[in-house]
Amino acid sequence: MTVSTDVDVVPFEDRFAERAAALLAAAHAPLGEASPGTDLADPAVALAHLNARDADGPAVVALDGAGAVAGFMAASVTGFPGSPQARVRVQQHAAAPEGARAIYRRLYREISGRLTGIGCFEHTVAVSAAHREIITCLVELGFGIDQIKGVRPLTPPRGSAGQTPLRPARTEDLPQLLDLTLELQRFHALAPMLRPALIDLRAIRDDLLAAVGDERRLVLLAGTEGRVEGFVVVDPDSRFPGVATIGIAVVTASARGRGVGTALLSGVVDWAVRCGFRGCGTEWTSANLVSDAFWRGHGFVPARYTLARRIDPRVAWADSHLSYRDLCPEVGRDSAG
Repeated sequence: MTVSTDVDVVPFEDRFAERAAALLAAAHAPLGEASPGTDLADPAVALAHLNARDADGPAVVALDGAGAVAGFMAASVTGFPGSPQARVRVQQHAAAPEGARAIYRRLYREISGRLTGIGCFEHTVAVSAAHREIITCLVELGFGIDQIKGVRPLTPPRGSAGQTPLRPARTEDLPQLLDLTLELQRFHALAPMLRPALIDLRAIRDDLLAAVGDERRLVLLAGTEGRVEGFVVVDPDSRFPGVATIGIAVVTASARGRGVGTALLSGVVDWAVRCGFRGCGTEWTSANLVSDAFWRGHGFVPARYTLARRIDPRVAWADSHLSYRDLCPEVGRDSAG
Protein backbone atom coordinates (compact mmCIF):
# COMPACT_ATOMS: atom_id res chain seq x y z
CA MET A 1 0.00 0.00 0.00
CA THR A 2 1.01 3.62 -0.48
CA VAL A 3 1.28 5.54 2.77
CA SER A 4 0.83 9.27 2.87
CA THR A 5 3.37 11.25 4.85
CA ASP A 6 0.39 12.95 6.50
CA VAL A 7 -0.56 10.34 9.10
CA ASP A 8 -2.66 10.63 12.21
CA VAL A 9 -1.03 9.45 15.46
CA VAL A 10 -3.37 8.13 18.16
CA PRO A 11 -3.04 6.06 21.35
CA PHE A 12 -2.54 2.33 20.86
CA GLU A 13 -5.71 0.31 21.40
CA ASP A 14 -6.28 -3.43 21.33
CA ARG A 15 -8.17 -3.16 18.05
CA PHE A 16 -4.94 -2.09 16.35
CA ALA A 17 -2.90 -5.06 17.60
CA GLU A 18 -3.45 -7.50 14.72
CA ARG A 19 -2.44 -5.03 12.01
CA ALA A 20 0.50 -3.80 14.09
CA ALA A 21 1.63 -7.41 14.52
CA ALA A 22 1.50 -7.91 10.76
CA LEU A 23 3.78 -4.90 10.28
CA LEU A 24 6.16 -6.18 12.95
CA ALA A 25 6.30 -9.66 11.38
CA ALA A 26 6.87 -8.25 7.89
CA ALA A 27 9.77 -6.14 9.16
CA HIS A 28 11.80 -9.13 10.39
CA ALA A 29 13.42 -11.95 8.48
CA PRO A 30 12.50 -15.50 9.56
CA LEU A 31 15.01 -17.09 11.90
CA GLY A 32 15.09 -20.17 9.71
CA GLU A 33 13.82 -22.79 12.12
CA ALA A 34 11.35 -23.42 14.89
CA SER A 35 11.95 -20.93 17.67
CA PRO A 36 8.83 -20.69 19.82
CA GLY A 37 8.24 -17.28 21.26
CA THR A 38 11.22 -15.55 19.64
CA ASP A 39 10.70 -15.39 15.86
CA LEU A 40 9.13 -11.99 15.25
CA ALA A 41 8.62 -12.93 11.59
CA ASP A 42 5.84 -15.23 12.82
CA PRO A 43 2.67 -13.08 13.02
CA ALA A 44 1.39 -15.14 15.97
CA VAL A 45 4.60 -14.49 17.92
CA ALA A 46 4.52 -10.81 16.99
CA LEU A 47 0.90 -10.55 18.15
CA ALA A 48 1.72 -12.30 21.43
CA HIS A 49 4.47 -9.74 22.10
CA LEU A 50 2.11 -6.87 21.40
CA ASN A 51 -0.61 -8.32 23.61
CA ALA A 52 1.94 -8.71 26.40
CA ARG A 53 3.44 -5.25 25.93
CA ASP A 54 4.38 -3.34 29.05
CA ALA A 55 1.72 -0.90 30.23
CA ASP A 56 4.12 1.45 32.04
CA GLY A 57 4.92 3.67 29.08
CA PRO A 58 3.16 5.38 26.18
CA ALA A 59 2.14 3.44 23.06
CA VAL A 60 0.88 5.01 19.84
CA VAL A 61 -0.07 4.03 16.30
CA ALA A 62 0.10 5.95 13.04
CA LEU A 63 -3.04 5.76 10.88
CA ASP A 64 -2.97 6.50 7.17
CA GLY A 65 -5.63 8.44 5.30
CA ALA A 66 -7.87 5.38 5.13
CA GLY A 67 -7.61 4.77 8.88
CA ALA A 68 -5.32 1.71 8.52
CA VAL A 69 -2.38 1.15 10.87
CA ALA A 70 0.80 2.30 9.11
CA GLY A 71 3.12 2.04 12.10
CA PHE A 72 3.34 1.82 15.87
CA MET A 73 5.74 2.53 18.72
CA ALA A 74 5.61 1.66 22.42
CA ALA A 75 7.98 2.49 25.25
CA SER A 76 8.75 0.76 28.54
CA VAL A 77 9.83 3.04 31.39
CA THR A 78 12.61 1.66 33.61
CA GLY A 79 15.62 2.98 35.50
CA PHE A 80 16.48 4.39 38.87
CA PRO A 81 13.73 6.12 40.89
CA GLY A 82 13.66 9.79 40.01
CA SER A 83 15.68 9.16 36.83
CA PRO A 84 13.49 7.05 34.56
CA GLN A 85 14.66 5.72 31.22
CA ALA A 86 12.48 4.75 28.25
CA ARG A 87 13.26 1.66 26.21
CA VAL A 88 11.69 0.91 22.86
CA ARG A 89 12.59 -2.73 22.28
CA VAL A 90 12.86 -4.48 18.90
CA GLN A 91 9.33 -5.86 19.25
CA GLN A 92 7.90 -2.46 20.19
CA HIS A 93 8.09 -0.64 16.87
CA ALA A 94 7.50 -1.12 13.15
CA ALA A 95 6.17 0.77 10.14
CA ALA A 96 5.07 0.13 6.59
CA PRO A 97 8.08 0.31 4.24
CA GLU A 98 6.46 3.02 2.15
CA GLY A 99 6.90 6.28 4.00
CA ALA A 100 8.69 4.65 6.96
CA ARG A 101 10.89 7.70 7.61
CA ALA A 102 7.93 10.06 7.90
CA ILE A 103 5.99 7.56 10.01
CA TYR A 104 8.83 7.07 12.50
CA ARG A 105 9.31 10.81 12.78
CA ARG A 106 5.65 11.31 13.65
CA LEU A 107 5.57 8.36 16.06
CA TYR A 108 8.63 9.55 17.94
CA ARG A 109 7.33 13.12 18.10
CA GLU A 110 4.31 11.84 20.00
CA ILE A 111 6.22 9.35 22.17
CA SER A 112 9.00 11.78 23.09
CA GLY A 113 6.57 14.49 24.13
CA ARG A 114 4.77 12.10 26.44
CA LEU A 115 8.00 10.76 27.92
CA THR A 116 9.52 14.14 28.70
CA GLY A 117 6.17 15.10 30.18
CA ILE A 118 6.67 12.45 32.88
CA GLY A 119 10.31 13.41 33.46
CA CYS A 120 11.89 10.73 31.25
CA PHE A 121 14.83 12.26 29.38
CA GLU A 122 16.83 9.17 28.34
CA HIS A 123 15.38 7.25 25.39
CA THR A 124 16.73 4.12 23.69
CA VAL A 125 15.50 2.24 20.63
CA ALA A 126 16.72 -1.26 19.68
CA VAL A 127 16.90 -1.85 15.93
CA SER A 128 17.91 -4.83 13.80
CA ALA A 129 21.20 -4.20 12.01
CA ALA A 130 19.35 -4.94 8.75
CA HIS A 131 17.09 -1.90 9.21
CA ARG A 132 19.49 0.75 7.97
CA GLU A 133 16.74 3.20 7.00
CA ILE A 134 15.32 3.19 10.53
CA ILE A 135 18.79 3.68 12.02
CA THR A 136 19.34 6.66 9.74
CA CYS A 137 15.94 8.07 10.64
CA LEU A 138 16.70 7.84 14.36
CA VAL A 139 20.08 9.50 13.90
CA GLU A 140 18.25 12.36 12.16
CA LEU A 141 16.05 12.59 15.26
CA GLY A 142 19.03 13.08 17.56
CA PHE A 143 19.90 9.48 18.45
CA GLY A 144 23.35 7.93 18.33
CA ILE A 145 24.49 4.30 18.33
CA ASP A 146 25.12 3.31 21.94
CA GLN A 147 25.22 -0.49 22.16
CA ILE A 148 26.08 -3.15 19.57
CA LYS A 149 24.87 -6.76 19.74
CA GLY A 150 27.20 -9.03 17.76
CA VAL A 151 27.01 -12.71 16.85
CA ARG A 152 29.64 -15.14 15.56
CA PRO A 153 29.74 -18.84 14.65
CA LEU A 154 31.14 -21.39 17.07
CA THR A 155 34.55 -21.68 15.45
CA PRO A 156 37.77 -21.45 17.45
CA PRO A 157 38.77 -17.79 17.84
CA ARG A 158 41.83 -16.53 16.01
CA GLY A 159 44.76 -15.27 18.01
CA SER A 160 46.96 -16.58 20.75
CA ALA A 161 45.38 -17.57 24.03
CA GLY A 162 48.79 -18.04 25.64
CA GLN A 163 48.95 -20.37 28.62
CA THR A 164 46.04 -18.81 30.48
CA PRO A 165 44.45 -21.33 32.88
CA LEU A 166 40.64 -21.44 32.85
CA ARG A 167 38.15 -22.93 35.27
CA PRO A 168 34.48 -22.55 36.24
CA ALA A 169 33.90 -20.05 39.01
CA ARG A 170 33.07 -21.14 42.54
CA THR A 171 31.17 -19.39 45.29
CA GLU A 172 34.38 -18.43 47.06
CA ASP A 173 35.47 -16.50 43.93
CA LEU A 174 32.64 -13.98 44.30
CA PRO A 175 34.68 -11.25 46.07
CA GLN A 176 37.22 -11.18 43.24
CA LEU A 177 34.49 -11.29 40.59
CA LEU A 178 32.79 -8.30 42.19
CA ASP A 179 36.10 -6.43 42.33
CA LEU A 180 36.53 -7.00 38.59
CA THR A 181 32.95 -5.88 37.98
CA LEU A 182 33.68 -2.61 39.78
CA GLU A 183 36.88 -2.20 37.75
CA LEU A 184 34.81 -2.63 34.58
CA GLN A 185 32.38 0.07 35.69
CA ARG A 186 35.24 2.45 36.50
CA PHE A 187 36.69 1.78 33.04
CA HIS A 188 33.35 2.71 31.45
CA ALA A 189 33.52 6.04 33.31
CA LEU A 190 36.68 6.97 31.36
CA ALA A 191 36.79 8.78 28.01
CA PRO A 192 35.39 8.33 25.47
CA MET A 193 32.57 6.33 27.10
CA LEU A 194 32.11 8.65 30.10
CA ARG A 195 29.43 6.56 31.79
CA PRO A 196 28.78 7.16 35.50
CA ALA A 197 29.45 4.03 37.54
CA LEU A 198 25.92 3.49 38.83
CA ILE A 199 25.41 -0.20 39.57
CA ASP A 200 23.43 -2.30 41.99
CA LEU A 201 26.26 -4.37 43.42
CA ARG A 202 23.94 -6.51 45.54
CA ALA A 203 21.85 -7.46 42.50
CA ILE A 204 25.01 -8.33 40.54
CA ARG A 205 26.27 -10.45 43.43
CA ASP A 206 22.95 -12.30 43.64
CA ASP A 207 22.96 -12.95 39.89
CA LEU A 208 26.56 -14.19 39.92
CA LEU A 209 25.75 -16.48 42.83
CA ALA A 210 22.76 -17.88 40.94
CA ALA A 211 24.79 -18.31 37.75
CA VAL A 212 27.58 -20.21 39.52
CA GLY A 213 25.03 -22.78 40.70
CA ASP A 214 23.10 -23.06 37.41
CA GLU A 215 24.26 -25.74 34.95
CA ARG A 216 22.49 -23.88 32.09
CA ARG A 217 24.78 -20.89 32.61
CA LEU A 218 28.54 -20.48 32.59
CA VAL A 219 30.75 -18.35 34.80
CA LEU A 220 34.25 -18.94 33.50
CA LEU A 221 37.29 -17.31 35.01
CA ALA A 222 40.90 -16.98 33.93
CA GLY A 223 43.83 -16.96 36.32
CA THR A 224 45.38 -18.85 39.15
CA GLU A 225 43.81 -19.92 42.41
CA GLY A 226 45.04 -16.77 44.10
CA ARG A 227 44.35 -14.17 41.38
CA VAL A 228 41.51 -13.87 38.89
CA GLU A 229 42.61 -12.00 35.74
CA GLY A 230 39.25 -12.03 33.97
CA PHE A 231 35.88 -13.72 33.75
CA VAL A 232 32.78 -14.06 31.58
CA VAL A 233 29.15 -14.89 32.28
CA VAL A 234 27.29 -16.75 29.53
CA ASP A 235 23.56 -17.42 29.16
CA PRO A 236 21.22 -18.78 26.48
CA ASP A 237 20.12 -15.79 24.41
CA SER A 238 16.48 -14.81 24.87
CA ARG A 239 16.10 -13.34 21.37
CA PHE A 240 18.50 -15.31 19.15
CA PRO A 241 17.73 -19.05 19.28
CA GLY A 242 20.68 -21.39 19.55
CA VAL A 243 23.01 -18.57 20.62
CA ALA A 244 25.02 -18.52 23.84
CA THR A 245 25.46 -14.88 24.78
CA ILE A 246 28.25 -13.39 26.85
CA GLY A 247 26.89 -10.87 29.36
CA ILE A 248 29.57 -9.62 31.73
CA ALA A 249 33.07 -9.89 30.23
CA VAL A 250 36.08 -8.29 31.87
CA VAL A 251 39.86 -8.66 31.82
CA THR A 252 41.79 -6.75 34.45
CA ALA A 253 43.88 -3.91 33.02
CA SER A 254 47.21 -5.44 34.04
CA ALA A 255 46.46 -8.62 32.07
CA ARG A 256 45.33 -7.04 28.78
CA GLY A 257 47.28 -7.94 25.69
CA ARG A 258 48.35 -11.34 27.03
CA GLY A 259 45.63 -13.45 25.40
CA VAL A 260 43.36 -13.66 28.44
CA GLY A 261 40.30 -12.46 26.53
CA THR A 262 40.98 -14.82 23.65
CA ALA A 263 41.40 -17.71 26.09
CA LEU A 264 38.08 -16.91 27.76
CA LEU A 265 36.32 -16.71 24.37
CA SER A 266 37.86 -20.05 23.39
CA GLY A 267 36.53 -21.55 26.62
CA VAL A 268 33.08 -20.12 25.92
CA VAL A 269 33.09 -21.62 22.42
CA ASP A 270 34.08 -25.05 23.77
CA TRP A 271 31.30 -24.92 26.39
CA ALA A 272 28.72 -23.74 23.87
CA VAL A 273 29.58 -26.55 21.44
CA ARG A 274 29.24 -29.15 24.20
CA CYS A 275 25.86 -27.68 25.19
CA GLY A 276 24.50 -27.81 21.65
CA PHE A 277 24.52 -24.09 20.81
CA ARG A 278 25.16 -22.98 17.24
CA GLY A 279 26.45 -19.47 17.76
CA CYS A 280 27.95 -17.06 20.26
CA GLY A 281 26.79 -13.50 20.94
CA THR A 282 27.76 -10.54 23.04
CA GLU A 283 26.94 -6.85 23.44
CA TRP A 284 29.31 -3.95 23.85
CA THR A 285 29.29 -0.17 24.15
CA SER A 286 30.09 1.32 20.76
CA ALA A 287 32.37 3.98 22.30
CA ASN A 288 34.40 1.33 24.16
CA LEU A 289 37.53 1.29 22.01
CA VAL A 290 38.96 -1.81 23.68
CA SER A 291 35.81 -3.93 23.46
CA ASP A 292 34.89 -2.78 19.96
CA ALA A 293 38.31 -3.76 18.62
CA PHE A 294 38.33 -7.08 20.48
CA TRP A 295 34.86 -8.34 19.58
CA ARG A 296 34.98 -7.24 15.95
CA GLY A 297 38.51 -8.63 15.65
CA HIS A 298 37.22 -11.99 16.87
CA GLY A 299 34.51 -12.30 14.25
CA PHE A 300 31.45 -10.79 15.94
CA VAL A 301 29.19 -9.23 13.31
CA PRO A 302 26.61 -6.61 14.39
CA ALA A 303 23.09 -8.05 14.44
CA ARG A 304 21.34 -5.34 16.46
CA TYR A 305 22.00 -1.77 17.50
CA THR A 306 20.62 0.13 20.45
CA LEU A 307 20.42 3.84 19.75
CA ALA A 308 20.20 6.35 22.58
CA ARG A 309 19.13 9.96 22.98
CA ARG A 310 19.72 11.94 26.15
CA ILE A 311 17.64 15.09 26.35
CA ASP A 312 18.60 18.19 28.32
CA PRO A 313 16.16 18.06 31.28
CA ARG A 314 16.04 21.85 31.36
CA VAL A 315 13.48 21.57 28.57
CA ALA A 316 10.98 20.71 31.32
CA TRP A 317 11.19 24.17 32.90
CA ALA A 318 12.85 26.56 30.46
CA ASP A 319 10.13 28.86 29.13
CA SER A 320 10.21 28.47 25.36
CA HIS A 321 7.83 31.43 25.00
CA LEU A 322 10.40 33.88 26.34
CA SER A 323 12.25 35.65 23.55
CA TYR A 324 15.51 37.57 23.60
CA ARG A 325 13.49 40.69 22.85
CA ASP A 326 11.50 40.16 26.06
CA LEU A 327 14.71 39.75 28.06
CA CYS A 328 16.68 42.53 26.36
CA PRO A 329 14.37 45.04 24.69
CA GLU A 330 17.33 47.16 23.60
CA VAL A 331 18.58 44.29 21.40
CA GLY A 332 15.34 44.38 19.50
CA ARG A 333 15.53 48.17 19.02
CA ASP A 334 19.11 47.98 17.79
CA SER A 335 18.39 45.24 15.30
CA ALA A 336 15.30 47.03 14.04
CA GLY A 337 17.15 50.27 13.53
